[in-house]
Amino acid sequence: MTRGVTLAAAMAVGCSGQVPNAGRVTHFVNGRWFDGIRFVANDFYVEGGLLTHHPHERLSFDTVDLRGGYVVPPYGDAHEHNFDSVANTPKVTADYLRDGIFYAQGMTDTPAGAAQVVAKQMVNTPSTVDVTYAHGGLTGINGHPKDVYESLANGFYYPQTPEQRALVIGSHKAEGQAYWEIGSMADLNAKWPKILAGKPDLIKIYLAGSEHFKAATADDPQFGKGLDPALIAPIVTLAHAAGLKVAAHIDTAADFHVALLGGVDVMGHMPGYGLTAGEDRTPYRLADADIALCAKRRVKVQPTASLAFYEGVTDADLAARKASQIDNLRRLKAAGVEMVVGTDNYGRDSLKEADYLQAIGVFSNLEVLRMWAVATPKDVFPKRKLGELKPGYEASFLVLAGDPLQDWSASHVIRDRWKQGEHVVVAAP
Repeated sequence: MTRGVTLAAAMAVGCSGQVPNAGRVTHFVNGRWFDGIRFVANDFYVEGGLLTHHPHERLSFDTVDLRGGYVVPPYGDAHEHNFDSVANTPKVTADYLRDGIFYAQGMTDTPAGAAQVVAKQMVNTPSTVDVTYAHGGLTGINGHPKDVYESLANGFYYPQTPEQRALVIGSHKAEGQAYWEIGSMADLNAKWPKILAGKPDLIKIYLAGSEHFKAATADDPQFGKGLDPALIAPIVTLAHAAGLKVAAHIDTAADFHVALLGGVDVMGHMPGYGLTAGEDRTPYRLADADIALCAKRRVKVQPTASLAFYEGVTDADLAARKASQIDNLRRLKAAGVEMVVGTDNYGRDSLKEADYLQAIGVFSNLEVLRMWAVATPKDVFPKRKLGELKPGYEASFLVLAGDPLQDWSASHVIRDRWKQGEHVVVAAP
């Protein structure tokens, strides 16, 4: 039986925990499939949710005509904060699927909210986004993101007055959920079993201007800062012993340096996204030796470069930020450092970041596509066979109307979406 599947003629979605398409083989014909470098005319079968060229013998197949479409792996988001609210997850999921983003890495969340989302099967099914969670990040006393989450817990977005600041410093409503205050080895040893009890998929730590680190005191609470650099290596040792990678929020080149020496696996930003026009760029310029060591140790970098642009930013500030970013990105690229795409914007997916990286002039269309569709999914789910279109890999892919290597805007014109062999239907925006 042959049929050209469209959004209006969608196939039923499989159930979480079951092997998709366990009793059905689908033959995809007339597609141009991305092989990591170029698009190649090919056809694939899907059996048991996996790609193959040689299905088990049977009399008939479902056949799907891709009509010359350009087939790429689904995109990923390596740095998000979106899937820990039952109320917000349906809209966020619709946006992610519409933009072709099937894989997301939560880089700080509230475990209670995330547990509700998972229990309701709002993620990690063939019809939703696959998500990993870091849960609460590890920070210093009164460190970031306590400033954000305690503000929200007390009814405002961020302290605007001395009274609100004092309230947030004294508040611990979100501690043990959205963040953990770690001020010493004693704190780390006491809280580590509780951190692991939450079953995080990775560990997130926070550094913020660590070159100026001072222990918090009553007179100087070090509001909104980060961890003591001396605690990075012990945290990494504990995390690695538990089989967990460590991602570090960084703001400065010094943060990058101490995180690298501490043994982290992922840099959860690149310095310079908040630079102002009159500010010295030196604190945000990565050292050549650190870039070389980053490449040698295969530490990945999430540039989150699009944080530089937001509504109301001045042209002069944006120009300063871009100049700093381009300098760092060019040297990271030249050294062979692997970069992955993440947005770090509440309520928004990684499309903006991919577009920003493509427009900034450092990377080719091929390089951005590989970051977004290959490197990022593999970073989020390193034990799964995804991010490539070859036999034995998950049958998850997007069918584009045009060639994104020639015209980047084609990466957004998605005809069809398939996840583990199931056709994904999305609502109109």
